[in-house]
Amino acid sequence: MDEARDQLRDALDRCEVWLRAASDAPEPPAEWPQELREDAGTMTRLRTRAASSLINVALLGAFSSGKSFLLSGLQSGLELVEVPTADGQTADKFVGLLPSSPVPTTACPASVVPVGDQATVDASGSGYLRVRFTDSREDEWEDVGNSPAPSVVAAYAMQDADVTDRLRAHRDREVAELEIMLAGAKLPAKLYDLPGYGSPNPIHDMIVRAAMADTDCFMYVSHASRTLSERDLDLIRFLYDHYLLSGKRVVWVVTAIDAAANLDLRNVPEWKATIARNNAYLKENFTLNGQPDLGFIGEGFLPVSPALEARADKLSAEGAEAAARRQSAESRMDTLRQAIEILISAGTGTRHIAAVATEAHVLMAPRYRVLAERLGTERLEIDELKELLRSQERRLELLDKALPGVREDLERKLQTRVARTARPFTRLAGHLHTELDDAIKATDLNKPTKANQIQVSKAQALRTWLEAPAGPATLWSEQFEAFKKDIVQAVGQVFGDKDLAGRLPDFTLDVNNLSVPQQTRRSTTRHDVVQRAAALVGIVTPVAASGGWLYGLAAAGTVFPPAGLVAGVAALVFVGIQRRKGQISSLQALQDEWIGAIDSEVTAIQEQFKLATSVQGTDVIDHLIDNLAQYRDQLEQSRDHVRERIFNPENQVRQGIIDQLEPLCTEAQSLLESLCALKVSLPS
Repeated sequence: MDEARDQLRDALDRCEVWLRAASDAPEPPAEWPQELREDAGTMTRLRTRAASSLINVALLGAFSSGKSFLLSGLQSGLELVEVPTADGQTADKFVGLLPSSPVPTTACPASVVPVGDQATVDASGSGYLRVRFTDSREDEWEDVGNSPAPSVVAAYAMQDADVTDRLRAHRDREVAELEIMLAGAKLPAKLYDLPGYGSPNPIHDMIVRAAMADTDCFMYVSHASRTLSERDLDLIRFLYDHYLLSGKRVVWVVTAIDAAANLDLRNVPEWKATIARNNAYLKENFTLNGQPDLGFIGEGFLPVSPALEARADKLSAEGAEAAARRQSAESRMDTLRQAIEILISAGTGTRHIAAVATEAHVLMAPRYRVLAERLGTERLEIDELKELLRSQERRLELLDKALPGVREDLERKLQTRVARTARPFTRLAGHLHTELDDAIKATDLNKPTKANQIQVSKAQALRTWLEAPAGPATLWSEQFEAFKKDIVQAVGQVFGDKDLAGRLPDFTLDVNNLSVPQQTRRSTTRHDVVQRAAALVGIVTPVAASGGWLYGLAAAGTVFPPAGLVAGVAALVFVGIQRRKGQISSLQALQDEWIGAIDSEVTAIQEQFKLATSVQGTDVIDHLIDNLAQYRDQLEQSRDHVRERIFNPENQVRQGIIDQLEPLCTEAQSLLESLCALKVSLPS
């Protein structure tokens, strides 16, 4: 992977140089220089991503479990300082990148993003803070600055902090999320500090869902001073649903072992007993075929202490190297970093490299195509030019007439294929009743651990049914492949060229590349896609009203049902039952309520499934229409050049233009081949 990373960095460096050189190409379109300068800036950001953020890790856990403290420690952003106390003494104080004692109902999502030497901001020290507000546009961030004081970070991260520590223009606005870009990070990973699934703030909850869709793996953080209990079950079961449906790994961590170092009667530290009980709790509550689901549990909890490592850093700075090494070893922080880096080497990092290479290819391909067509035009003779002009004008006329009809035809075909995929849902309620009714009747649902066993069994039964040979997930895989063929066939029928789809600018029918950002010309938003998809399949009020997280899952080509669908949709009904639990007078009534709720859950899952599949198909249609529009623009530009050549056949600078374009096209071809090789040679 190191070799692939180096190859990508080299290719991105060359791409940036090429884009800046191409901006000076002869007789460019009016907007060409500015667009290429913007593309060069984007390439710089891609190079930063390739150099640093190779994996996304979401930290989850109970409130006050030590997630923020651990995050700061993982990236060497935790410092031990001595501060004076009121009685004239000194005391130790740990200063981290993020506030380490969040109030449960007010903490907002935060992330720490490693950046390289080419970062566009000063991310040294404790990093560069920027924030996004609830009234901001999507992806609109506002800068706070470099190495902000802890009170400033807290003023943005915590709603009950002193807002006068914010910038004046930010004091009356609600923070949606914050990000710290950090140079010199110890771990090549973007770390999300999430307040937990089901946040009382709907915007925060949407961001959490989107981050969980984006993340490569999870880190569940538990404090060494307390063991897992029934109050942890909902969140861990949510992670389990994600694991079942996406395969995303969970790294289990017990932090603050320095705060639980007291010895028991057998001279065993308290934190070791905590780990033993936590591991036993996971094995008892998350089973598969009667045995602990070790694919989910793995090796269990890893013990760490960010505080001990920060103390080791202070000792080392003071010259006490032996004591520093001992404290560092006892912290076990490097063991945790190694566990994350193993995930990187196992594939998540290589997928990231392939994604960056894909994005770079998307930027380069249409720019190269414009120059290549211009070069070809400059080499043509006058008769050939006239024939080419007629051909281009015919294509432009055809495009203008055909575009609306192409969309309508494809939406009808998509609707038909989604409907075919959803047919098996008529059998799901009966299947779940057969699988679960007897177990529900035999279970004391007033006991959370017993209720959890039913929920886990339901998730497993759903996954098995959905992914069966005749299940909706399998059917959608087949129908989606057929729909992609529908697109190629539609392009061929309308334009009389079955190969046109493969030649469209940055056009791809690979579902795994649907998450690649579109050109800035595209006006389609996530909300638009979700709302149009909902209308397509007749869902008036989508379960995922916000749309953003659903769009991210669908556009990323996630296997359907999307990861978290069971937890995020079926759980809505389950939560309603839990809220009414106190009003249910008998165990039998509660059991009947659970059995009756299965039908409502099936309806919710079916609607969300139909919505998610139609979002994925609608996004592909948008991708096609966007690229046809871009293809039209390129045809129009080429036509204008051809006209100019026809009217100026003896242009004296013609050879000079060819001499300028040839090396640009040769270099671009080489770069595109390199980027394609990085896309296809890495494991998906």
